[in-house]
Parts: sequence; structure tokens; C-alpha cells
Amino acid sequence: MGRRKKGSSQRSGNRKNFNRGGGKVGEGYDLGTRDNELFVKYYKGLGIVPEGEWDEFYSTLKKTLPVTFRITGYKSQSEELLNNITGKFFSNILDVKVDGEEVPPPKSLPWYPNNLAWQLDLTRKIVRSSEHLSRLHDFLVAETECGAISRQEAVSMIPPLVLDIKSHHKILDMCASPGSKTAQLIEYLHSTSPEGELPTGYVIANDTDNKRCYLMVHQVKRLQSPCCMIVNHDGTNFPKIRANNDDKSPEFHLFDRVLCDVPCSGDGTMRKNFDVWNKWHPLQGANLHGLQCKLLRRGCQLLEKNGRIVYSTCSLNPIEDEAVIADMLRSSEGAMELVDIHDLLPGLKFVKGLSTWKVMTKTGEWIHTPAEIPAPMQTQFKHTIFPPTAEEAQQFHLDRCMRILPHQQDTGGFFIAALQKVRHLPASREARLKQEAAQSSTVQETPEVSQEVDKQDNESSSLSTQTSGKRKGAETEDGPQSKKKKLHGYKEDPFLFMEESDPIWPSIRDFFGLAQDFPVNQILFRSLQGKRTLYYVSKAIRDITKYNDGRIKFINMGVKAFSRSPSPIVPQCDFRITQEVLGTLLGELTKRKVAVSKNDAIIAISQENPFISKLGDEAQKRLHDMSAGSTVFVFSPSEKEPTPACEVVFCGWRGKNSVRCFGSRSERSHALMLLGEDLKDINKRVEAERKQKQEARQHPEADSNNKTEDAAALEDEEGLPSVEDDEDKLCDDVEEDKKDVEENDMEIADSGKKVENACSMEDETPVIKDTCNTVEECPVKENECSNAGEHSVNGNACNNTDESPVIKKACNNVDECSVKEKECRKDCDKKEEDSTEAAIDVSKQS
Repeated sequence: MGRRKKGSSQRSGNRKNFNRGGGKVGEGYDLGTRDNELFVKYYKGLGIVPEGEWDEFYSTLKKTLPVTFRITGYKSQSEELLNNITGKFFSNILDVKVDGEEVPPPKSLPWYPNNLAWQLDLTRKIVRSSEHLSRLHDFLVAETECGAISRQEAVSMIPPLVLDIKSHHKILDMCASPGSKTAQLIEYLHSTSPEGELPTGYVIANDTDNKRCYLMVHQVKRLQSPCCMIVNHDGTNFPKIRANNDDKSPEFHLFDRVLCDVPCSGDGTMRKNFDVWNKWHPLQGANLHGLQCKLLRRGCQLLEKNGRIVYSTCSLNPIEDEAVIADMLRSSEGAMELVDIHDLLPGLKFVKGLSTWKVMTKTGEWIHTPAEIPAPMQTQFKHTIFPPTAEEAQQFHLDRCMRILPHQQDTGGFFIAALQKVRHLPASREARLKQEAAQSSTVQETPEVSQEVDKQDNESSSLSTQTSGKRKGAETEDGPQSKKKKLHGYKEDPFLFMEESDPIWPSIRDFFGLAQDFPVNQILFRSLQGKRTLYYVSKAIRDITKYNDGRIKFINMGVKAFSRSPSPIVPQCDFRITQEVLGTLLGELTKRKVAVSKNDAIIAISQENPFISKLGDEAQKRLHDMSAGSTVFVFSPSEKEPTPACEVVFCGWRGKNSVRCFGSRSERSHALMLLGEDLKDINKRVEAERKQKQEARQHPEADSNNKTEDAAALEDEEGLPSVEDDEDKLCDDVEEDKKDVEENDMEIADSGKKVENACSMEDETPVIKDTCNTVEECPVKENECSNAGEHSVNGNACNNTDESPVIKKACNNVDECSVKEKECRKDCDKKEEDSTEAAIDVSKQS
């Protein structure tokens, strides 16, 4: 929902180091000469690699990284997904050979909890050479798209694990882009929350680059959490977050957990970023050291007492690693302590942190102390890049840090350190003088927050501001809305919260059976001109947004909850519920939920607009007792149907005579996989049935039984009802008429063949003008919509328009026919054969 106004660019632009493991190597890289003499001299001299392991370490750096991914653990479906992956996919590739060599089997990462992270040693060549591997690849892509799987480098998974997150924690990710670690933080926040309850904590994901913030939106959106927001600030001066709206006695949030994954030289990524080989030199770490120290210090300032901050880099250089930690410990005067995390991840191989190291110039000369820095280089080296004194080293316990070496477990290089705040940080000298001079101040803040208040207040005036809170011009219990201009050209839409008195809310509440005391003030929208889409956020996220209007540069928050989808047959509510919010609000709904069997779920998901008559008797009864409109279908395991051992929930639409599943292709594929089906297999069956029907049409001498089977195949393909015994007299051409009429009869905005060519996401209703948010949004031109809101069968068929597939010009006595379809057929059956082709043409035109 981090939507910009029309005309604003959301493109990421060119980025460095975009060539990742398994991708196409950029031009100019010579893969045969991966070598750097200064790198060898530097790291051999530091002794970070255990004796006798250098050759293995260096040769591993020249190999391509394996593919690693993790299964999202907080969802109830994770165990079922794991069983499917290991049983259906991994078992099929154990004996696969490529060019006479066996493909390495998948390996579970031994240190990741519950076997939810895996490693695959597969190249693109290997994947293309095997059908089983190709299916595995397609499966992983689809599951990644819907958020069930996250592809992530193995060592990148470690920092969120050692943060030890609980559901009540307030969490800040200071340098969050591209968002893989942020997704982990959200996952762990929800996984520790009681079943069916929303976490009271939250995750704030920050990045200094505006474009990279928008890249994060897609990554974070897959987790479907109302407890996360994305903001855009310089991490070294991250602003204070207000916890109230009282200017006389303001309160500010401090965080229980902070992730500080800082920018670095990236020499631990040589296995995927090949340009590091040619560009690396010893001064890179020294140049970044100052920025890294500022980021860590600001993170510690924002940390709550007894809170934990994890500092990490993808660099092996102690100047970017231990030197930064030592500087923080030194300046904190005992307020920060290193946490021993060595035993938190059993099975993880690492080396302990260094307590001493040397500094190298760009030309390869060693410097041991600040006194040895040559005069021309005084500005290149901060004194804090040098190792601590022997006394400091004994106090700091830098050996509690962890360094991951690539050859130990076939990973990238990485550094991790966890610090705990045992008391508030001492204020800097400047801050102490400021506090002494401001004795009359009535605002009491912790020293580490107050020392940079002026800097942050100045910063907030230069940030783009948003109109958050209530509707423009409205006064609420929080006072009148502020009207602040958006500066620096940012065009982020406002964040406006709904009021209980809003005229559209009662219809939504009553239609879906939400409680009278449902927190409507946690529903927000982004446009003053209309409410096309409504989003849901947690109370904590709502309060932060409300109290920090103009102070925080909000980019994205919450989950899409309701989307405008007006229909003439659902006058009581113009909104439908979206798939994204079902994990949050399913338990709040008392209406519009339909329990379905496993077979019902497969039919509804895999077919386009199947008739209600194709579902089981119980589902038919529930649907007939329900009015048309937005519907949530729920499969729950039972003694009769124990598999899958998890709920499968999807949103859809109950039409007059048919149902429809709303969901992206990846979401539908995921649901079918859980139900034991494969979307590819279903598509193959549909294609085979299509070919069979075409062949039958070319052989009119075929018997009637074959024709009946052929028609049934077409019906399955298009989601039409099965041929019943009392409909056997209908010819194949009339079945075609039924298909066309049903496509026009679907009061929801969509026909089966237009799904992928229309709106690609589940929450963008396709074809008919009335159900698209605006005519401009409808990807199908207005004159191509199914009569733009008028169903073509109304008034153009037999009087019983719900039943009859015979249109007016095909049934000459239609005006006199007032009975159901079967009786109507007796009167006009003979004339039907002569006018079949005309009927087809007319139905398609309508």
C-alpha cells in the first residue's frame, strides 16, 4: 500500500552489484582469474582463518554460492508445506543425474530451527536438464511469490535468530533493504504470539534510500502483517518516535530489539558479487568505519534498557567488525555489554572474534598503532580502527563475536555481534552542557535520546510529511488535523484513518458480521477523493502514525483489508474482503464464511466460475442460504478428511448460480499444493480435454456418448456445471451457448479467460466496469466489458433467465415460454438444431 501518486516513479533505477548467485554474470568479469594479492596478504596477515585451512578458504571463495531458502515458520501451513517439499519434490531428485553425474541431494541447514531452511547445490544448467528439477524450480518461485518461502542467503538468516524476538517486542530494523531480514523479524514476531491473537509488538523497517524502501514493500507485503511499517530516514539520525500527543509532557518509544545490519565493503560476498575481486582494497573498511560506528551508536541510543541490538556485516574485515564493537563498548562506559551467542545456534560453525589486529595502507604496508600513521594519511585513518589496549580487550570480551568463514559450511562470509543495554548511555560532553543550560526544561528524556534532539528536530522539518490521522479538515479527540506541506518533491499519499461515523463502515461491518466494537480507527485509506481500498493496521502502528505526523516519513504499513467492488446484485455492500487480510481478520468474521470439503476447495480454486451445483451438497446448502457477494471459503481438516492437516482459506465470490476464487496465480497454486493438487497438472488435463473436444468436432460421425463426454470436458475446463441426467438432451452447441451465457451472467467482474489478461493480483477485480475501482483501472476496455454492469441474459433469454442457456433469437417462442429450461426445451428443441450457429454468434456478441 506504499502507493505514490500518478506520475511518481517507483522504479529502482540502476544498482551496483546486482549480479547475484545463479544469475547472469555481468560483462567484464573474468571468472578464470578470481584473485587479489592484497586480499591474500591482508587476511593471511590478520590470521582470521585457522592454521592449515587457508587453501580451502580461498578456493571456496571462487565457487558459486548454493541456493538456500527457508519456509515461513509462523504460518500454520509451514509443517504441511515442509512435508510436501520433502515428499513430493526432494524425493524425486535423489536419483537424478546430469551428464552422468548425480545431482547433490538437498540439505537441511543443521542450525536453523525445525528443519525449515534448506540448501540446494543447483546451477541453471542442471535445473534446465531435468523435468523434476524444473518443476522444483517453478514450485519454489510460486511459493516465494505468495510468501510461503523466502529465498535468502544462509548467513543472512542468522542475525534475526540471535535477536531472540518475542511477540510483545518493539523492533527496529535500521538498514532494512532489501527486506529479507525484515521478513524474518515479522515472522518471529507472529510465531511467538498465541494462536489467533495479534502481536502487541511491531516492526519498523527503515532505509535511507527512498527507492530501496519501495523495493522492500513487495518483500514485506508477502508476510501479510498489520504489525509492520516501512519508513525512510537516515539511520544515523533516526528520529525519536513519539508515544503520545502531549507537547507539554511528550513520551517517546524506545525499542526492545534493534537490528543494525550496516553497509559494508562486502568482501564476504565474493562468491556472488564478482566485482569485489577486482575492486577490493584495504582502505574500503577504513572508509566505512565512521558510518558504521554512527549507525551502531544511534541504534544503542534508541534501545530500551535490557534490550538487545545485533550488529552484523557481510565483511570479514575487523576494522568494520570488532573495531566498531570496541568503539561502542568504549564510549558506552559499561552501559553496553557483549552477549555470548555461541550456543544459541547448535550446528553452526564459526570462529570467535579477534581482540587484536593490524591496519594496512592501500599499497600494502602494515600499521600497528595510531602513532605509526604517515603524515599524508592522517585523515584516512580514525584512531578507533585500531585494536583495543590489553586492558580494554579483557573488559570487552570481543571473543563473544562470531565470524562465519565460507569454507566451513559452504556459505558466504559474515560477522555477527549481539550487545545488551544494561543501563542508559552516558550523554556526550555537548549534551551534558546542553542539559545543564536547560534546567528549566519541563521535558524529561533519557540522555541518549535527548542528546540529539535538536539534530532530529531540524531533520524532521526537512522531511516529506504526510497527513495521517483522520480525514482532512476533521477534528477528533486528538485535536484538529495538521495541514503540513510535503517537501522535497515526495508525493506519498496520506494515511487517513476511518471514523466510526463514516457512512461506508456500517455496511461493511454488518455484511461481514464484524463486532460493533471492532476497532474501526485501525482501518485506513490513502485517498481524500474516495475510498477504493481499505487497509488494516495494529493498534501500535496506528498510534505511531497518529502521533508522528510530520516527524516520520512513512512509506508503507498494514495489510489490504477491503477493496471496492460494487455490484448490482449486492446493493448492501460495495466492498469485498481481500486474501491478504484473512490471516488477521478471519476469526473476527461471523458472516460470509462457508465451510467446504477438500474436493469443493479444489473445484473452486482450479476452475473459473464453477456452478454451485458442482460443489458438494453441504456446500450447496450453505451457499443457497447465503446472499450473493464477497465470500470466504474455509477447508478445515476433520476425521473424514484429515489431510491436509491445516486450514486452507481463500476469498471469493458467491454469484447467482456460480462461485469464484479470488487469488493470484501463485496463491492459487499454493492452496492447490496444500490440497494435494498441482496447477501444472490441472492445466495439462484442461489442455488435453480441449484437444479431445476439437478432435470430436472434426468427426461428426462419433457417437453421442463421445459427444456427451466431450461436452463435460469443456465444462470442466471453463468451470461450468456437470451435465445432469435431465440435461442429456442438450446438444454440444447448446453447451457452448451455456458457456457464453454463464460468462456474461457472472455478476462478479470477471470471466475465466480474462483473468490473467486483466488484473493480475487477487484484489483487483477484473472485467466489468461496475466491479473495477474505476473505468481507468479496468484493463479491459469498457466496450469489451460484459455489458458494463448489465448481464446479457437479463431479458434476452427465457423468462426464467437464471436457468435457461437458450437466448432469445435461438428460441423463437421465448416470449411465450414461462417455464423452466427443461420444459422450454420440449417446445423449441426442433427449431434449436436449425438455429444453433446463429445462437452462438448472438451469445458471443452479447
